[in-house]
Amino acid sequence: MTDLSSRYGSSQRPRWFWPAVAAVGITLGIAFAAWVGFQKDPVTGRLWGYEVVSDSKVSVKLDVVRPDPLDVTCTVYAQADDHSIVGEKTVDVPASKQEKVRVVIDIETERRAVNGVLRTCVPAD
Repeated sequence: MTDLSSRYGSSQRPRWFWPAVAAVGITLGIAFAAWVGFQKDPVTGRLWGYEVVSDSKVSVKLDVVRPDPLDVTCTVYAQADDHSIVGEKTVDVPASKQEKVRVVIDIETERRAVNGVLRTCVPAD
């Protein structure tokens, strides 16, 4: 039987090679997660509450928080009891000197909804 390492040569890595690669990868992953975690969001939308007004209307209240006076676009939707989306609306919230603004959005629905949900609040383009 022929020894393959004598025929083709061997590429022995030191014993510390793979643990070192793993340590560097883990360190980079933790650093990236910390960097992303400590980034300040330019806009935060918070669902303050909702009210089912009628079989065809839901009123959603949002708090829009932004450190700078930015124009913001928020999207909300209403769900029926089977979790299907029965209405959706996107509104523009104009820039304001106030850091926190409460916004009321009325959503027309195709049938009775049971809740209102905030999808996104992002800086307007």
